[in-house]
Order: sequence, then C-alpha cells, then structure tokens
Amino acid sequence: MAEQQSLKNYRANCHCAAFVYEVALPETIDTGLKCNCSYCYKRDGIYQCPQSNDDIKFVKGDPTTLSSYSFGDTKHQFCPNCGTYLFRVDSKIYVNVRAFQNFNVWDMKTQPLDGLSSPPTWHPTQFTGRDPPAEIENAKVYTGGCHCGAITIALKSKPIDSTYDEKLLECDCSICIRNAYLWIYPSKSQVTIVGDSRYYSFGRGVWKKAFCGTCGVPIKNHVDDYTPEQIAELPEHQRQWAVVHLDWSPINLRVLDRVNLGELPMKRVKGSGGGYTPYVNP
Repeated sequence: MAEQQSLKNYRANCHCAAFVYEVALPETIDTGLKCNCSYCYKRDGIYQCPQSNDDIKFVKGDPTTLSSYSFGDTKHQFCPNCGTYLFRVDSKIYVNVRAFQNFNVWDMKTQPLDGLSSPPTWHPTQFTGRDPPAEIENAKVYTGGCHCGAITIALKSKPIDSTYDEKLLECDCSICIRNAYLWIYPSKSQVTIVGDSRYYSFGRGVWKKAFCGTCGVPIKNHVDDYTPEQIAELPEHQRQWAVVHLDWSPINLRVLDRVNLGELPMKRVKGSGGGYTPYVNP
C-alpha cells in the first residue's frame, strides 16, 4: 500500500479579502486538476480536492454569502465583490489553487478533469450589438462574452493567432493570477460591450476589473472616460496613469470565441511583488 502523504494547511483568499479560508491538502502539491468544460475554459481554474469537506475551514467571511453560478450539475462559487473564483462543486468540493497564498501556479503540472461530457451542452450567446467603429486594415471581428450570456463583446483586431505581433501578456500579480487573465490591449474604439459589468478596483483605482455579476467571468480592464477637468482633479498618483491609459480597453482573451489560445505568442511577466501598492495577503 502506498504511503499516505502528510497534510499541511494552505491559506487562500479572494483578492479583496472578504473571504479567507484554510484547507488541509498534501504537503507537496505539484499537480492540479484542470477541467475542460466551457465554464472552466473561461476561468482556467486549477483544482485540488480535499479528502473531506471538513478539511476546509473559513477564517473570514460567511461561505453562504459567496455568489454561486450553476451550469448542469456543477456549481461555481466566487466572491461577489472582487470576482475571485474559489470553489468548483459537484459531488465533491474542489478548491481553486489560484487563490492560494504564496503558491506558484505557473510551475504546476495539470491532469485532465472531464466536465465537458456532462450535460447540458453550452452554446455561446450571440453578440447583437454594433461592430466596433475602429478602422483596421485586414481586420477581423471576434465575439464572445461571459458564460451566462449577460455580457457579450465584440473586438475588432488584426488576426489574433500565431502571427499576432503586438502585446499579449499573462501576469502573475495578485489579481491576474487569481483571475487567470490573458491580456490583449486594444483601444476603446476596437471594443463594443453589451451588458452591465460589476467592477472591482484597488491600488491607484484607475483600472477597474470588470466581471459578470451573475457567473463571475472576468471580462476586461476598464478605464473611465475622464474629461480633462476630471483628470485635473485626480490625485497626482492617479493623474498620469489615467492620461497614459485613457484610450486603453484591455480584454481577457479567455472570453473570446474561436481564438486558439494555445498558438498565441503570450509573454509571461512577473507582476507579483510590484504595483503601486504591494499586495499583502490577509
């Protein structure tokens, strides 16, 4: 009989720290489960399954107040304030290790978890808004959205494939690693969004992380359309940042349909430990 590995407590939290918990798992974790269902594709959760539900102990926050989104027999639980995806629940509870503190997700290997074969079949919601007005030579219009269909998006861009030669980033900062963003950086005129997002901001407060309040899927980075008068009234630490990024509309590539993420020339950047206000784990 194989020797059972000793357990240790891992501490995890949503980004805004409304929910903090500890979970007992094997002392060494180098492999996580990755589900192939339509929801987990947009969230890129990496999971561990504790031996017992009692191995999950909340330190802060009432787990019954987590937002919950169900598709088929699977429930997905996330923070209603910041959108951090914490748990995948079917007959078992799976914890999303992206929310773990001081944990290197990028070094993990993954094993498949088959959720795609479980009914029902998911179909993306059709985008019914106007095409983005930007004029781009040889452009394509990519559409997509959140999982529940409350938010749809159109992005006009040159082909987003292996030939794409502008910035495509994956960051390991405290919010990006939790939400599994894959960033592309179009201008505002390249993007049309239909539906209302929920927003979460921190640090300088200029970037606002937009996510669906119903299903929790992270959509984009939002910068308000500040007038010159509003920019002049901003605190100094926000003013220059707002000016530089005023026309930006960064999009999470995971929400776009018919984009082969595996062929994209993504660049990984080390955002952890940096930022205007360094993140402190609760």
